[in-house]
This record gives sequence, structure tokens and C-alpha cells, in this order.
Amino acid sequence: MATEGSMPEALRVQSEGDSPGEQTFGPPPPPSLLLGVNVILGAALVVAVFIAHLHQEYTVAFVTAVSAVAALEVLGFASVYVSRRKLEESQRRYQARLFIRNLELQDMAMRDDLTQLFNRRYFYNRLERELEQAREFHRSLAVVVLDVDRLKEVNDTYGHKAGDLLLATLGRLLVQHTRTCDLPARIGGDEFGIVMPETDKSAAFAVANRLKQSLESASVFEEGGKRLKLAISLGVSGYPWGGDDVDAIVQWADTYMYAAKTGGRSGAKASPPTSHRTSKR
Repeated sequence: MATEGSMPEALRVQSEGDSPGEQTFGPPPPPSLLLGVNVILGAALVVAVFIAHLHQEYTVAFVTAVSAVAALEVLGFASVYVSRRKLEESQRRYQARLFIRNLELQDMAMRDDLTQLFNRRYFYNRLERELEQAREFHRSLAVVVLDVDRLKEVNDTYGHKAGDLLLATLGRLLVQHTRTCDLPARIGGDEFGIVMPETDKSAAFAVANRLKQSLESASVFEEGGKRLKLAISLGVSGYPWGGDDVDAIVQWADTYMYAAKTGGRSGAKASPPTSHRTSKR
């Protein structure tokens, strides 16, 4: 918590939108109650002394002056105390607003605008952390990489808005069909990834098969009597059975996915890849 001396004159946070900007939260104006009390009591003191002088009541003038000064001091201290409390309360409110705004900006920086899933950078950062915990506590970890098939045909036939709707629908379905501890993310244009902590190899393939069936049975939209559905290709990998570092695990899943995309439709069974592709991070 910042002190009164360290509180900046204005708190600035970045504004919403693609273009950078600033939103300024300035501190409240300086207290003016003490100045008003000084003016009023000063004027009253002058008037009282002048009236007492006219009647040659110097004792009354002296008592009046002392009483006025004492009242001025008491009210002045009260004014300073109240103003200080208001200033501290305002500072706490500004700091709370700034903290919340920073959290919002951090979340925006980690999200994909179209699908509202986490983005590529957060996906790899989270995968790195989950892999470290899996190594430390000897736990399993699975990663599913999936790609939307024939997205270009959808864009060419129905327009890019239809393609965007398809991707946004896929993002929503991934959230619905994964656990709360899983992390679905958009890691490319039409490529998505899922981090699944504490999931072994058999469970990962079972989840991937159920996910493919659920996603491809969902209807995205209908137009002209035609129903547009998702078609996806999946690849599965994990720790320790698919690699011991992030790049190896993702590349292994990626290779499985492309094998499914090129040979899966003809019924060919994907074989384990013999080499890893270059990391796309």
C-alpha cells in the first residue's frame, strides 16, 4: 500500500482497444475546508474585536480573540483530519481500480479475440509450468493438438464471417468438452491445443476420440438448406511417453495430427513419427 508521500499525482493505465492509450485517474482536489474556516472565523474575530473596541470593552475583546483562535485551531485540526481520511480513502479506491484494471489488461493480453480462448504464448507458458510439475511429482501430462479441416473451402464458399463463426464455435465447444483443469487455447490460425494435466496415454487418446466425435457432430450453422459442421484432425502426445520437453511433446502431437489429416480420411493408421518437426514457438 502506497503512503501519502509516495502516492503519484495521477494513476495511469492502458485503455481498451487495439491502439495504445492512457486513462488517467487523478487524485482528489486539495482540501479547502480549512481555508474556508480560517476566512469565516477571521472575519468574525475582526468584527467582534472592532465592536468591543467601540464600546471600550477590551476584556471582552481579549476573551473574544482568544476564544476565536481556540475555535479556529480546533476546527482546523478537525478539517485536516477529515480531509486526510477522505484523501486516504480516495487513494485506496484508486489503487483498487488500478489493480482491477491491470488484471483485466493482463487477461486481455492472454486471450484470443475471436474465440476468447487463451492464446499461443499463454499456452506454451502454461505447458512449461505443467511439465515442470509433472517431472517434479512424477505425474503424467497430455497434450492434444487439433486442426480445422477445409477451413479455406468454408471461407471461399460461405465467406470469412462463416469461417470466423466456425472458429468461435469451436472455441466454445472446446471449453464445454474439457475439464476445468484443462487448458484449451488457440495456437494458430485454425490450430488449437489442449493441455491436460494428470492424464496418461490411454486416457488422452480416449478423450481425443470423444472430443472429435462431439465436435464433428455439432452443427455450426445452416444456410440455404445446407448444414455446416466441423471437421477436425487430432494429434495426441504427452509426458513421459511423448517427450521430455515442451517442443518435443508439441511436435510429436503435431506430427500425429498431420498424419491423421493426410492419411486418416483414407483409413490409414498413423504410425509413430521418426523425427520431430521444427518448433513453431
